[in-house]
Amino acid sequence: MESKREVYLTRFKRNQMECEEAFGEVPVNVGSKLVKLMENEDLTFDEAYASLQFAYEKIKYKSNFLKMGNQG
Repeated sequence: MESKREVYLTRFKRNQMECEEAFGEVPVNVGSKLVKLMENEDLTFDEAYASLQFAYEKIKYKSNFLKMGNQG
C-alpha cells in the first residue's frame, strides 16, 4: 500500500513536451527561478517536488476565481 506521501508525489507527473517549444521562454525562465529558489532553501528532492505539487494545486484552485492571463 502506498503512503500518502508517495501518492501525493506521484500526482504531479512530468510533462514530456518541451516547455519552451510549447509555451515560449517565459515559463522556462520562471521555472528556472523556482528551481534556484528551492536550491537556495536547501530542499530535498521530495520537498521540492511536494512544493511544486502544492503550487500546482494552489494555481489550479485560484484559476477558478482569478484570470491568470491569456491561455493560448
